[in-house]
Formats: sequence, structure tokens, C-alpha cells
Amino acid sequence: MNSVTRVGATVHRRAGPWTRTIHRYLRHLGAVGISWVPQPLAIEGDREVLSFVEGEVPLYPLPGWVWSDEALVHAARHLRMLHDASVDFDREAAIWQLPTHEPVEVICHNDFAPHNLAFDDGRVVGVIDFDTSSPGPRIWDIAYLATRMVPLTAQHPENAPGPEQVDRRLQLLLRTYGSDASPEDVICVAIIRLRDLAEFSRSKALELGKPNLVLDAEQYERDASHLESRSKQGSD
Repeated sequence: MNSVTRVGATVHRRAGPWTRTIHRYLRHLGAVGISWVPQPLAIEGDREVLSFVEGEVPLYPLPGWVWSDEALVHAARHLRMLHDASVDFDREAAIWQLPTHEPVEVICHNDFAPHNLAFDDGRVVGVIDFDTSSPGPRIWDIAYLATRMVPLTAQHPENAPGPEQVDRRLQLLLRTYGSDASPEDVICVAIIRLRDLAEFSRSKALELGKPNLVLDAEQYERDASHLESRSKQGSD
């Protein structure tokens, strides 16, 4: 949704009222040892400048190696490290692009999925695109990662593990992260998360003049309806 340009070892992106908060958050992560996220370098007019994160960021349709158990485990571990490092971030006077979701436990990335992960030989080596981060519960990010990487989508992606692998991979994600949430909890939050994302995408389609985002919103709605049907079948 942003306008992004790489210039050598830097990335230039459109800035917003939230950018200074995100830069402060990224500096916090760097200060506590999270070295695999972009570091803010400057704000130049209406553009922000960040360090470039090396690695392969997969495009859709996702390649087969993204669907390995190893890639899922690495993603879950990095999400846990990111969340744990965010707990003591000073949120006073913070401005976020997306609303806070209760209960506030961590700073959620809000788009933690393969398209924002940098890989090397199938292993996560970096996380990018933090501009929609905001405070929220851990499960908010876990549920979205599950949607994209288990996956929990209505249309089964090419190269992805078969539907019979969904329960096992969801349990693997939760176990690796160290969450005590149940698979049912994750699916419930994923439905809410997808409908929230659909609404956000429609608003951005109007704001940015990108009608393709309306198509994305429709897909998120289909995914949410698919999970509702799955959840209902499981309770019957």
C-alpha cells in the first residue's frame, strides 16, 4: 500500500503522522538486540529512510519452500522474539496508523506474513514493513500468521500443504511460539482479523485510488466466511 524505493543500502517510503513513533519503536528493537529489522535513518520531507534488510522476500504465488515446517517454525520464533522485545516499549504520546486492540500485551506487527519476511535458504533472517504496527494482544499477530502460513484461507494456495495438514501445522505454530491459545481461539481471532483487514483495505482503496485493494478485501471476506464455516462444522 506504500510507495517504496530502494536506493543502495537504504529504503525510501512515504511517511505519515505515525512514522516518528515507528522509528522510535524500531530503535527500541535495535537497542534490545533485534538486529534483523530495518533501522530508521532519516525523515526527509514526506519520505522516511530506512536501512535495507537483506534476504529473499517471496512473492505470490508463494514458492514451495515457504510451506515447509522449518519456515513456519522460524516465522513463529521470530514473531515471539519480536513480541517479547516490544513489551517494555514506551507508548507515551505514540501515534499509530492502526487502532489499538485490547488487551494490550505487545506491539503487534499487524502484517506478519511471508510477504514481509526476508528469508535465506528457507530460514527467516529479517522482518520488514512495520508502518502499520500498533499495540494489541499476541494472538492478533499469531492468528494472521496462521491465516497466511498454515494456511487458513478459503482457496488452498498452490504448493501449500494439503487441508489435512492444517490442524497439525496450526498446533506446530502455537507450540513453537509458546502460546497457550487453542486452535479454536486462533480461528476465532483470525475471523475478526480478516474482517478488520477487509475494512482497512476498502478505506485504503478510496484513499490511495487503488481499486485492486477492493478485490483484496473481497478475498479477506471469503477467507473469514470459510473459517466461520470450518468453526461451525467443528462444533457440530
